[in-house]
Amino acid sequence: MNKILRFSLLSLFTLICGMTFAQTTVTFVAGTDKGADNGTAVDNASLTKDGITITFSNGVLGRTDNYRCYKSKTMTISSTVGNITKVELTCTASDDAQYGPGCFTNPTVGTYSYSGKIGTWTGDASSFVLSASSNQVRMTQIAVTYTSGATTIAAPSITGATPFVGSTDVTITGATGSTIYYTLDNTDPTASSTLTGASPLTFTLDKSATVKAIAVSGTLTSTVASKDFTMMTYTDATIASLNDLKANLPFVNLTLTNAKVVYIDGSSVYVREGDKAIDFFNTGLSALTLNSTVSGTVKGDFSLYKNIPEVIKNSDTNADGLTITPSTVTTLDPVSTTVSDLLALKHVADLVKLTGVTLTSVSGTKTSYYANSGDNKIQLYGNDTVLPNPIDATKTYTVVAIFNTTYNNVAEVKPITITEETPTGINTITTNEDNANSPIFNLAGQRVSKSYKGIIIQNGKKLLNK
Repeated sequence: MNKILRFSLLSLFTLICGMTFAQTTVTFVAGTDKGADNGTAVDNASLTKDGITITFSNGVLGRTDNYRCYKSKTMTISSTVGNITKVELTCTASDDAQYGPGCFTNPTVGTYSYSGKIGTWTGDASSFVLSASSNQVRMTQIAVTYTSGATTIAAPSITGATPFVGSTDVTITGATGSTIYYTLDNTDPTASSTLTGASPLTFTLDKSATVKAIAVSGTLTSTVASKDFTMMTYTDATIASLNDLKANLPFVNLTLTNAKVVYIDGSSVYVREGDKAIDFFNTGLSALTLNSTVSGTVKGDFSLYKNIPEVIKNSDTNADGLTITPSTVTTLDPVSTTVSDLLALKHVADLVKLTGVTLTSVSGTKTSYYANSGDNKIQLYGNDTVLPNPIDATKTYTVVAIFNTTYNNVAEVKPITITEETPTGINTITTNEDNANSPIFNLAGQRVSKSYKGIIIQNGKKLLNK
């Protein structure tokens, strides 16, 4: 009898323990479990299922194909039903490639690893944060395993703009009915901390600080949530100084002196000052019209996108500090240059003119078009409608284009106008059969190879090289 009783008690104890620490997995499937963002990127995108909440500081949880946590943003996974012990992320790319699990780093608690398309977090917490440090992460499935019988509540979320200028409003949101305790001196808060208030709690921050916070509800206390806030000041700049930058720079105060709007292409406004130019991209400065002259100051963020310097909009971007003199002239004012200069990344973000070039096309999965000068060529990309049809490689042309992008760091230009050049002063055209050893030049005066086809200058004569 005693043996049977002892065995029964042992079985009951094992059952109770098993129930206390039972593992439950909640699986979020893209397209099936969707957030309220309707597939559009938003701050603090959130999705809750069975007591588990996924929050992106900026991203998308409402698409039908995948969840997206954007570059430099964070993913917070929290639980109100038990401590999370494992999370498995199924991504659309492998390892640390773009969209892969290796783009997540720096878990606030626990450990994180990845292999192939799978990223795995392990630990024991009611909440943790991963940072999409190197690139955007795209996930088709997020499986969250937790242990029932929670002894803590979810860590609060901390939101607010960073970096910021002047001040920013910080909001700390914990579990419903919880009390928030926070610090600004990089120490961990406790229930005795002097900075406190009911959730959600909002305050204004006017200095750089690390905000740390906990949520307390009855006898339950969350783990510590943390977020760094950086106060920035504006950097004075000119178009020339921004052209020298090799990386993005937020908060620039750009001074313009008799700068000129040389071209407008959709949301891109190309502005030249001296021999440098820049793209005002999506700034909303509608007063910047073609050929207008601009002086004064304007605030924004600097972005270097595919080697093209850009001023992009931030919360302080407006035309209040600018004097804009409109123009009734509608003709374009390109700067004359050469293919070799463009390949050397000169005149980026500027309207340019190439003379004496020939045109060729290369067919593959799609047809690519090039302007050629001697042994140099540059791709004409983005406006095939202005190309002559058919292309005659024996003719020379003047090309006006906007230098708006590079591909793999190789210059490309978008053609605006292409005009066939008419040779003048040629009374007799002879074939190039008796001048094999003399140097050859095109009509622009550039030395070219013997394989160059078209009208050339050799021994002081204009010839047709066939």
